[in-house]
Amino acid sequence: MRRLQHIFQIGAGAVGVDIGARAIKVAEVRRTAKGIELSRYGVAPTPAGAVQNGMILDPDAAGAAIVGVLREAGIRARRVIVSVSGQHVLARILRLPPIPEDEVKQAVRWEAEKHLPFPVEEAVLDTQVVRELSDDGRRQIEVLLAAAPEQLVQTYVETLEAAGLTADAIEVSAVAMVRALAAPAAEGVVAMVNLGASTTEVAIVREAVPQMTRTILEGVEGEAATLEALGLQLRRSIDFYRAQDESGQITRIMLCGGGARFPGIDRRLAQELDVPVTVGALPDVLLISHRLDTATTADVAPQLMTAIGLALRTIL
Repeated sequence: MRRLQHIFQIGAGAVGVDIGARAIKVAEVRRTAKGIELSRYGVAPTPAGAVQNGMILDPDAAGAAIVGVLREAGIRARRVIVSVSGQHVLARILRLPPIPEDEVKQAVRWEAEKHLPFPVEEAVLDTQVVRELSDDGRRQIEVLLAAAPEQLVQTYVETLEAAGLTADAIEVSAVAMVRALAAPAAEGVVAMVNLGASTTEVAIVREAVPQMTRTILEGVEGEAATLEALGLQLRRSIDFYRAQDESGQITRIMLCGGGARFPGIDRRLAQELDVPVTVGALPDVLLISHRLDTATTADVAPQLMTAIGLALRTIL
């Protein structure tokens, strides 16, 4: 959600925790004398049935799994940044008249009622003023709205408590994905796609800012043999954005998530969608710790993108 601005000394670090339906991913990023470094990471299976459509149904089991993967990765931090996802979790760009920053949240709360698939009284909202612009001579501001059901967010809080951890921040998963993938995609309109086992997150991004997000109840589980239905849903997402913004021609698609590791999935989706598709690599700003095997890290990188994006929130 809201990006925090901090000045970190060398050695300061942050940890991102991405809790998926099939895997839990953690990443630790540190500031070193040479630059920002991926110092440690880990991936472990999510306990069966613990997470469904973004909701954590068994916080104790998920919390124990997080403790295990952090221990295995050698990550000792007790404060983390965690992502939330699901069909009712979203991020949208809203345009408002110029108003003082301290009035933005209240104005967005009224506007949010038009976009949320659940009552605004049951939502956890966060906002970030992105930029000021002029539209037909009228000054406006663009505000990034991030929202999630309070009941869903509470399950993540309970899970971290079960793991003995404290949340420095809770952020919409797609926003963290964009932060990790945006460096090489600062120009044009790009669709960023997180291919999970049972769901797929889509973020339409213009100039490194998510314009809209959507969660598709189609994933890539077991093997990439199910791309026709997924491709249809991705096309609908792209067409919906084009209908909202006639100038929003999607120039390419970037993939991440566990499903992005299947060989040839980029080529097959490019054929389905008739748009260039690439698999996201580690951000150029990120160095690899000497403790990590470079080839192995590069191979698992697509699956780590959300966790890395979360950790970069307070480091960049």
